[in-house]
Amino acid sequence: SSGINAEYGGLGVDRHMFCLYVVSKYLGEESPFLQEVLSEPWRLSTSQTPYGQGTHTDVRKFPDRISAGGGFGPVADDGYGVSYIIAGEDNIFFHVSCKNAYPTTNSKKFAADIKEAMSDIRKLFGV
Repeated sequence: SSGINAEYGGLGVDRHMFCLYVVSKYLGEESPFLQEVLSEPWRLSTSQTPYGQGTHTDVRKFPDRISAGGGFGPVADDGYGVSYIIAGEDNIFFHVSCKNAYPTTNSKKFAADIKEAMSDIRKLFGV
């Protein structure tokens, strides 16, 4: 559906925040929540990359033919950009990026942390 395609395209939480903002302005209401949230830098920017390979390739038979897709950069200097693809039932790919010039970010470590968290989830569910 077009709604799902829009969400895959990164039109998720930001549109809900925008709607809350528009309604608060329309009602003439100040929102401490919105003031705080919208003034914060977005240090983690995530989005699911559309997965269009499922209709072309059997990912269970040919796992080596799955593309991990692309990614995007962080929106804050001290942040990360993380895109992910859920490819079939058994594969999730992450693309992690950050600005090398910022001393506290490290995309390799962040990717390793994601991998460890995913491993923990797998153990938790006994998969």
